[in-house]
Amino acid sequence: MYQQLVTHNGKFHADDVFASVILTQLFPELSLIRTRDEKITDDENNFVYDVGGGEFDHHGIDDQRQHENGVPMAAFGLIWQKFGETYLKTTMPTITSDLIVKTKAHVEKSFIIGIDALDNGVTTYQSPAFTISDAINDFYDEDHDLESFKSAIAFAKGVLENHIYKTVAKLIAEKEVIEHATFISDELLLLPVVGTWKDYVEHFDKCRFVVMPRKDGNWMIQGVPVSHGSFQVKQPLPQINKPWIIFIHRTGFMGVVDTQEHALSLAKSLIDNSLL
Repeated sequence: MYQQLVTHNGKFHADDVFASVILTQLFPELSLIRTRDEKITDDENNFVYDVGGGEFDHHGIDDQRQHENGVPMAAFGLIWQKFGETYLKTTMPTITSDLIVKTKAHVEKSFIIGIDALDNGVTTYQSPAFTISDAINDFYDEDHDLESFKSAIAFAKGVLENHIYKTVAKLIAEKEVIEHATFISDELLLLPVVGTWKDYVEHFDKCRFVVMPRKDGNWMIQGVPVSHGSFQVKQPLPQINKPWIIFIHRTGFMGVVDTQEHALSLAKSLIDNSLL
């Protein structure tokens, strides 16, 4: 059994802070120290990461470990790869094993790769917006090194857990959508339940519109994006005045009507180019 968790001292970054979130959860009995003292980092009785040149340090010149999209791994990715499923089982013990596997992969793709990319200077993921890495680094206080590191861990723990919970909810909702989805035609999908649908619909090139209920009792017709993450849709809705049309967004990406029947009728007329 390990004696203590060990990572580098000095300026910390999002990758070692988020890695520490996982490790302090899985090894709560171990104390955490920050040092570059080789006597400590070379001690096999310590769990050492992001320093020391071992299994969980990515700073070696010849380190070729990377995510599926080619982004080099940092400490966060290396720890997630090894302990992600165990961490998810500990954090959400009631979810099924297949959902754990899907959640692990989704969180890596949607969150961890970005952290690892920033730590490795992969500029594709850089943004002028304030990043998670910026927020983490703001906790650093040179005069109170360990205390500020632990404060950053507490912040990062909330961020990571929130992302995981939302990912699980999204995957469950997406499963419901797939089970209940009905293609009225190749170009029109009816969803009788509210849920995440865009990732699913991306697999169907011809689909142009999705009709689904709203929580307020009305129905929505939404255009399918031209590509993943795009705000542009394949066929925008024109501005149409009908008593049963409640709202059409000025960009045409979606509209709200009073009933499922009217939503389907509107979608079919747009597809057939026979405006009501």
